[in-house]
Amino acid sequence: MVVVQNLEEYIREASRTAKEVFEEIHSWPELGSEEFKTVTLIGKKLKSLGLGIERPLATAVVANIKGGAGAGKRKTYAFRADIDALPISEKTMVSYRSRRAGVMHACGHDAHAGVLVGLAQVLCRLRDQLPCDVRLIFQPDEEGNGGAEKLIKSGVLKGVDQIFGFHVKPELPAGTVGIQYGTVHGESRMFQAEISGTRAHGAKPHLGRDAIYGAAEFISMCQGILSRDLDPTRAGLITFGRIEGGEAGNVLAGHVEMEGIVRGEDGAVCDLLCDRMNIIAKGLSQVLSMDMELKFVPGCVCLVNDPGSVKQVRKAAEAGMGKVTEIKRISMTVDDFSSYLRHVPGAYFFLGSGFEGRENSPLHTGDFQVNKDCLRVGVETLARICFG
Repeated sequence: MVVVQNLEEYIREASRTAKEVFEEIHSWPELGSEEFKTVTLIGKKLKSLGLGIERPLATAVVANIKGGAGAGKRKTYAFRADIDALPISEKTMVSYRSRRAGVMHACGHDAHAGVLVGLAQVLCRLRDQLPCDVRLIFQPDEEGNGGAEKLIKSGVLKGVDQIFGFHVKPELPAGTVGIQYGTVHGESRMFQAEISGTRAHGAKPHLGRDAIYGAAEFISMCQGILSRDLDPTRAGLITFGRIEGGEAGNVLAGHVEMEGIVRGEDGAVCDLLCDRMNIIAKGLSQVLSMDMELKFVPGCVCLVNDPGSVKQVRKAAEAGMGKVTEIKRISMTVDDFSSYLRHVPGAYFFLGSGFEGRENSPLHTGDFQVNKDCLRVGVETLARICFG
């Protein structure tokens, strides 16, 4: 690891900035593609460091930092922070809690943004010693409608050699950096199902076709796919998250709507599960004499890390304050950072954000809370990646 003058001093200063940004963004969370105040704040912070900013999307910010050390062509590293919040009511009583009813940074994207602003401050202070060029990507709408894909189409990866992303993880204590080789997150598909039967009085079921009964059979048979069609050494799941139908307790439902997700460790598993679900829907519609319409929508592709990039993260974390832990299990959650990795090599790692000695609420809950001690570890790890 290269010795960089004043690096630790500037990291300490930047960690304070990261906390300020984190708290301000947390107090005013904005949903995907609505992050106008968030990007205004980020833009002002970056401009105050002397950086020019680009707005490839209405709620995205990109900034470039040119390194001043070394001769010849330098590598360009990109770092992504997602910035959108969730439609969740905050239950914590922190001083900087959400001031918007029903909206909360329950996934730590406020921390991601704070860390990346802190990184910008460190690199601007040490630009003359920086041996690479850096692109900072503040991405909207990770939770919803493909913010990563939109930025990729805008050309945000042009000239980028490697990209790095990260995510807070409450299961790991603050001060820990979680790395993972190979596949980190699985692939996803969303589905909608509509079952159309025939209404009838509940006391005369033979005169109708019960859509709720059809939905129950469909759900049950789909779970059988996992135990009888999927190789038991492979990971996959089918979750029904919403079901709606019926009009009264004494009337057979004529129509049922369902929504859910399919997840697999890769695209092949997702394809198998979706194909089997289609076969079941077709067969049940004939057996039960009702219509079953099933539609799938592509989600995130599986997130696969580049081994060399993971080694860079490990080296950077070990050189700093972070305690490195290697994660072995694939998660069936998803992150659209996977889209960037389809175009350039890179790594996605976890930033421990939990409090030791107490229970830590998981992501996407109203009780979720970030241990702000993780911000310095995040800033330092990213900075040390840049300085090699």
